[in-house]
Amino acid sequence: MIKMRFCIILFFAGFLLAVPLGPSIAASHFEYSGQGRQVIVRGRVVCLDGAGHRQSGPTACRDSSHGFGLLGADGAIYKFLPEDPSTAIFTDPRVRMRDLQVTAQARPENQLEIIQVQSVREGKLYDIYYFCEVCNITAHAPGPCPCCRQEFEFRETPAGAEKP
Repeated sequence: MIKMRFCIILFFAGFLLAVPLGPSIAASHFEYSGQGRQVIVRGRVVCLDGAGHRQSGPTACRDSSHGFGLLGADGAIYKFLPEDPSTAIFTDPRVRMRDLQVTAQARPENQLEIIQVQSVREGKLYDIYYFCEVCNITAHAPGPCPCCRQEFEFRETPAGAEKP
C-alpha cells in the first residue's frame, strides 16, 4: 500500500514537472534573464558549423565539428548548448526531418538546454525515444543498447501514452 502511494505521488510530481511553467516562444527571440526560464520552441533542427552558422546540404551533419540549432517558424535559429548531452538525439536523421517541439531552459547568449524533445504531426505531440526490446531499456539517443549491444529501435508514440 505504501509503495502504491509513493508511486502515485511520483506520478503526479512528474506530471507537474512536465507542465510548462513559464511563457513559451514560438515565433520570437528570447533574452536571458539570469535565472534561466523554461521556453517552448517549435521548428526543425539545423546543423551549425563551429562558428554557429547554419550548414546546408546532404553532408551538413556528417562531421563531428558541428552543433545543433532549431530553425523556428520566425526564421530565427535557436542554438543548443554544445555540451548538452541531450542533443545526441539530433544525430538521427529521422529526428532532424521532423517538425519538433523542444521544451528547454533559456541559457546565456540565447542558447537552449534541452528538457524534452517531441515531434509534431497533424497538430499533435509525439514522444520520441529509443527502445531495446531484448533488454526493455529506453533511451533518448540512438546507438547500441549498453546491455546487449543491439541497435536501439526508434519509437514515436502519442504524448502521454505509457512507454514500455
